[in-house]
Amino acid sequence: MLVVLSQRIDIKSEYADELFTTYHYPSRYRNQLHVGDTYVYYQGNRHNREQRYYFGTGVVAEILAADEENYYAKLSNCKRFTKKVPIYLPDGGYIEQLAYEEVRKCVNPPWQSSIRPLSEQAFNYILSHACATEDIINTSSVDELEEQLKKSIRSFYVERDEAAILDIGKTAVAISKALNISDNSQPTTIETQIENHQLSPASSNAVEELISYCARMKMSYSYKPVLVMALFELHDKDWSLSISRAAEYFKEFYWQRRVHNLPIERKKCIYQNLSVTLEQITTNLIANPVKALVASGFFEYSSDRNLFSLSYDLKKKMNKKKSVEVLHICRKNLEKYYSR
Repeated sequence: MLVVLSQRIDIKSEYADELFTTYHYPSRYRNQLHVGDTYVYYQGNRHNREQRYYFGTGVVAEILAADEENYYAKLSNCKRFTKKVPIYLPDGGYIEQLAYEEVRKCVNPPWQSSIRPLSEQAFNYILSHACATEDIINTSSVDELEEQLKKSIRSFYVERDEAAILDIGKTAVAISKALNISDNSQPTTIETQIENHQLSPASSNAVEELISYCARMKMSYSYKPVLVMALFELHDKDWSLSISRAAEYFKEFYWQRRVHNLPIERKKCIYQNLSVTLEQITTNLIANPVKALVASGFFEYSSDRNLFSLSYDLKKKMNKKKSVEVLHICRKNLEKYYSR
């Protein structure tokens, strides 16, 4: 479930909150927040328009009740937005009005509620306008990070999940930051090397690694294989695809499933909405499959040009035969997904 947590940071809160660590709330909200919920932090000020924005996200890891009145949510996987996202839409209205019917009856959000549900479309819009996110590291979370590092290493060496190398690098950097460890002999961090293509899962067997990644692709939604199909079917000579054209592909893909009375997606998915717009689809694409596929190291996204493409190394190695194989695997993934 997606929720908004009201968190004042312009003034001292009367609650015992620890930003990006613990959220303190009264018992009247006890049925509105659950373990596993993904939250977005909201800063609100009824007297100052500039102090109304979203500034971070994370997951509710644990809920504790100190007594019958006070509850505490332990937060994990927290990220601070590098760019604050105003609550307003460019053409008027509020972000939380997007697909509001999925989570409430009234058009306007209940601003007075400290905890309120958020639609998937609104959540995707917020993330897509937050630019990048900055991981929040607390010393108390080092043990959790070490366990995460062990799992990523196991995935890479035992399960041969090449994409896990990205998680290994990021987690190692997070641990070093939490412990205040630095190595001046290293000119760049692992994350920087990956971004600069000094480290990449694309090697001499780059295409085979991509095929292996697609075959083992984890799917919460159908989005990732559909986007890969869009790229492999519609790419230009530079193996790039505009996000606007990808959005058209998505709209047609889910429309055809509707026409043929096939399952479309989960009930609260934007593609269940007959009037879904290309703008809404674009927002969804950037926040979900684009971000996830780029993290694998096999794809790239240029926000300046709104282009999604194969990584630089893969562009030089991809051929027609392997391209057909990737498309076949993606279609098999979708068959398996929709048969659940």
